[in-house]
Amino acid sequence: MLSESETMSRFFESWRRSIFDPDIPFRRKALDVFRHQVSHVPIYARFCDTLGIDLSAESDDDNTTGSDDDNTTGSDIDNTTGSDIDPTTGSGINPPSGPKKNPAISQYSDAAIPLMPIQVFRDLLIRPDYLTIPEAVFRSSGTSGSRQSTHEIADLTLYEESCLRGFGRFYDPEQFAVRAWLPGYSDNPNSSLVAMIDTLIRHDRSGLSRFLPLDQPMHESDFDDIREQNKRIMLFGAAFGLMDLVDSGAPALPSGSVVVETGGMKTRRREIPKQELHHRLAEGFAIPRDAVHSEYGMAEMCSQAWNNGSGWFACPPWLKITIRDPQYPMELLSPGKEGLIGVADLANVHSLSFILTQDRGVMRQDGTFQVLGRWDHAELRGCNFLMES
Repeated sequence: MLSESETMSRFFESWRRSIFDPDIPFRRKALDVFRHQVSHVPIYARFCDTLGIDLSAESDDDNTTGSDDDNTTGSDIDNTTGSDIDPTTGSGINPPSGPKKNPAISQYSDAAIPLMPIQVFRDLLIRPDYLTIPEAVFRSSGTSGSRQSTHEIADLTLYEESCLRGFGRFYDPEQFAVRAWLPGYSDNPNSSLVAMIDTLIRHDRSGLSRFLPLDQPMHESDFDDIREQNKRIMLFGAAFGLMDLVDSGAPALPSGSVVVETGGMKTRRREIPKQELHHRLAEGFAIPRDAVHSEYGMAEMCSQAWNNGSGWFACPPWLKITIRDPQYPMELLSPGKEGLIGVADLANVHSLSFILTQDRGVMRQDGTFQVLGRWDHAELRGCNFLMES
C-alpha cells in the first residue's frame, strides 16, 4: 500500500502529465480542472453554488463537444483523454480526501465556466482540501498600503515545468543567456517574477544566466561572457527598472539582444502607453523596436503569455485568455472590443484556474491579445458573499 506522501506524489504527477499532454484538447482538460476545483476547492465551490450552478448532479463528459476553438494542438479524442486520468475526479489518483460529485456542466465553453474575481487571492486563502503545507507561496508586490495577493503553490514542479515549457514555445533556450535587473523585487522574497526568472536561470545549461547586482551601474562588460560564448542576451526587467536604466545611461546591447519588460510601471512611475515604453527602451538600449518583448503573468498565475516582438501576446496551450464584458463577466466580447481579461490557467489546477483579472485587454481573431492597462472603475462585485459567510 502506498504511503500518503507517495499517493500525493503520484497524484501531482498525474495532473502534470494531463495538463502538458498535447494530445488532450484544451476544452477537455479545462472541464476536468473545473470539476476538480469545484470538488476540492471550497471557496470556488461556494462561488459556483452562489451563481446557481448545480453541483449535485452527475455530468456526462463523454458528450463534451467544446464549441469554442481550442488553444492547443492535437486531435479530438472521444471517450478517452489519452492518459490515465479518471474523468470522475479529474485525476488518475484521488487525493486523500477522496472523490466527490461532479458539477453538472457537461460541455466546455469559454462562457460556461465561471471566472472568480482576482481579488479573492487578496481577501481569502485559496487552498484545496488535500493541501496542508504548500511548497511555495507567491505574494504580489502591490502598491503602498494595499494588501498583497497570496497564491499557495502545492506542486512546485508543475509551476517550474509550466515556466520552462511556456518559455520554450516562444524562444530557443539554447540561443539565449538571461540577465535580470529587478530593483524592488528583491525586497519581496515571495515574488512570482523572481521565481519565474530564477527557474529560467537554474535551467540554463550554459551557466551564463544570472541576476545582475543592483548596487552598481550596468556596464557593457556585464555581457562579455555571453558574447564570448556566441549567445544572445535576454535582459529581463520590470518596466520602471528598465526605464531607470535608460534614464541613467544604459549601455548599448549587442546585435541580436532582446529586452523583455514584465510590466510593473505603475508601482513606481507614471504609467505610460506600451508603445511609448517600447520605443524608449529600444532607443535607450540601441536595439530594434521589435527586439523589445513583453511577458504577461502575475502572482495569481502559474503560466505566462509572451509577446516576442509582434506587439501581441500569445499563450502556451494550457493557458487561455478571453475578453469579458465588465458589467456581465460571463459574456465574451468579440475580437477588437475592449474589456476585462479573463484567464483560464490550467497550471493553477491546485489553486484557482478560472480568474477574472482587473486588466483591460483586447483580442484579435487568432486569440492573441494586448494588455491596455488597469481597469479604473470600482472593484467588481463577486467576493462579498464569501466574506460574509
